[in-house]
Amino acid sequence: MTGHALLLSIKPRFADAIFSRAKRVELRRVKPRIGPGDLVLVYVTSPRCALEGAFEVERVFAEAPDVLWKHVHANAGVTKEEFDEYFHGRGTAYGIVVRRVWKFPLVTLAALRK
Repeated sequence: MTGHALLLSIKPRFADAIFSRAKRVELRRVKPRIGPGDLVLVYVTSPRCALEGAFEVERVFAEAPDVLWKHVHANAGVTKEEFDEYFHGRGTAYGIVVRRVWKFPLVTLAALRK
């Protein structure tokens, strides 16, 4: 790994899919400041509110939404309708391809604040 890391807030449904390897691409509307070999720390949003794991980045796609969908639809963990709604009005869509995944012992938001 490169030594760079990024903390991302991810909804429970999508975090669970990443940890189970059912979701291999994390979608983003804003360009992530990461690249191949970097680490993404996964903070799972409400109701869990906890740091639950991490994944290593294989690569990052930056494409027009319709082009990105063609590359990632089988591994994005969303329907076409959800994808289109998420990227509505955006000229560029980003996909972070997941390489390796680690699940941590749960670290709650309260523990993180301490």
